Amino acid sequence: MDLGLGGKVALVTGGSKGIGRAVAEGLAAEGARVAIVARARETLEAAAWEIGARAGAEVHAIAADLSVLDGVTRAIEEAQRRLGQIDILVNNAGSIRAGDFLATADEQWTADWNLKLLGYIRMARAVFPIMQAQGGGRIINVIGAAARNPSSTYLAGGAANAALVNFTKGLADLGARSNILVTAVSPAATRTERWDSMLANQAAVTGRTVAEVRAESEGAYPLGRIGLPRDVADVVCFLASERASFLTGICITIDGGSTRGVYP
Repeated sequence: MDLGLGGKVALVTGGSKGIGRAVAEGLAAEGARVAIVARARETLEAAAWEIGARAGAEVHAIAADLSVLDGVTRAIEEAQRRLGQIDILVNNAGSIRAGDFLATADEQWTADWNLKLLGYIRMARAVFPIMQAQGGGRIINVIGAAARNPSSTYLAGGAANAALVNFTKGLADLGARSNILVTAVSPAATRTERWDSMLANQAAVTGRTVAEVRAESEGAYPLGRIGLPRDVADVVCFLASERASFLTGICITIDGGSTRGVYP
């Protein structure tokens, strides 16, 4: 299936590893010109080179701290300067730390929300006028499945993700008149570097092997495994494509059937 992404310009935040990198790889393979954004310049530039070499595509690295407004502004301006336009924004940067609610300081809530929640909002706000002037675009938010699965040890993350689902729907209403389609994907546990680190830590604490912890964790999922970054990336690429031109305001849960609910 031709997704119609050839020549489109995509900006992917948190694009140096994990889901963001898989999204950038998928878009580049479909012929899009891609810019990836993250804070760690060396890791980011290595990822851009590797993605570009593999796909035979144009991939740019833009180092920026998206937890502050100046970083967001600079990333957008640099992407426009290098690529001339922005057709697709994939908001993916940032992970929110779990922990004991009563022991979590204000500073941690603020730091995590500045990158994940406000980072998404600021990026969308910055790119919106550009897409309006171009006659349309796509904004796709990667929002954890904790948005609909509350946990007392992940209240900061769950609350931020729930807010971003609401934000996606409201922004889609605003964007519709300008042909800016706003959607989201909501992955559950995904096999990224962060997931592997969490398993290693749990194994060390419990005195078990990583393989034992992994088997226990993944065995609880209906499909017998957790998601892979490319599972999420494939859906994001579809939502960014011409084939999804009648989809807006939706959030697709990507969890292998693990979420117990009747919503999409």
